[in-house]
Amino acid sequence: MEKIPSYSTGDGHVPAGPAVPDGFRNMPECVLTEQRLAVLCPGPVQLLPSCTSTNDLLKTREDAPDGMVLVTGCQTGGRGRLGRRFASPEGGVYLSILLRPEVEPQKLLHLTAMSAVAMRRAVFDCCGVEAELKWVNDLIVGGKKLCGILTEWVGTDRVIIGIGVNCNTAPDDFPPEVRPMATSLRELTGGPVDPNALAGAMAFRLRQMSRVLLTEKAAWMAEYAAACVTVGKPVQLLRGDFREEAFAEGIDEDGGLIVRLKSGQRTTVNTGEVSVRGLYGYV
Repeated sequence: MEKIPSYSTGDGHVPAGPAVPDGFRNMPECVLTEQRLAVLCPGPVQLLPSCTSTNDLLKTREDAPDGMVLVTGCQTGGRGRLGRRFASPEGGVYLSILLRPEVEPQKLLHLTAMSAVAMRRAVFDCCGVEAELKWVNDLIVGGKKLCGILTEWVGTDRVIIGIGVNCNTAPDDFPPEVRPMATSLRELTGGPVDPNALAGAMAFRLRQMSRVLLTEKAAWMAEYAAACVTVGKPVQLLRGDFREEAFAEGIDEDGGLIVRLKSGQRTTVNTGEVSVRGLYGYV
């Protein structure tokens, strides 16, 4: 795979800058097209008119190269963490990327958190929207969800990162139960956002991330912690039907949420174990 240039300054900081050509930012086209993706998303990429789940399809591509991307504007069987349904109506950008890290999964517990930072940068690159992060895998703006992330290992040598961003999704296209807590880039910017430019920025930042998973881990995790709105708030820990109140104190080096329980005990919650909600709502 052709290497994509990095914006890194050498100290782990990646300044804001367009991951896509300036001439293609915030253009009015609202449809994913192969022609525009070829320009804005170089490297191995396939556009699907619609599909059940880009993650599920990419799992079947055993010979897919490192950095392979599948992207679609509508999913009929999108999934989130802990097996939940992920609403994927038309107007979104649903993208999955296959990575082949040369380290074991146990050394990449921070992968979902770093992916969230990559998506935060991609959204800013594309249209200047600065999102916050809700532990562990959501981008939010104004307390509403903009993007969700699902990381899935296939064996020990392949990992698929699936991302869904509400790009031009109309409010009425969200399921009724999701509508009050969801937003879109179109709503936030006041106009249509080119999904091809967004997909290009997403792929660029994810491929960039894949090259520094260990060497720049500390800097990326510091950015994650600084942008995480869960920290410093009372939260609910949800394990099935069991709910427990706690206070979120920080993020550890692997993306775990450090919480203080009502008993005074401090513990670390890891992704895949529980869900976290605010005491009075989604955030």
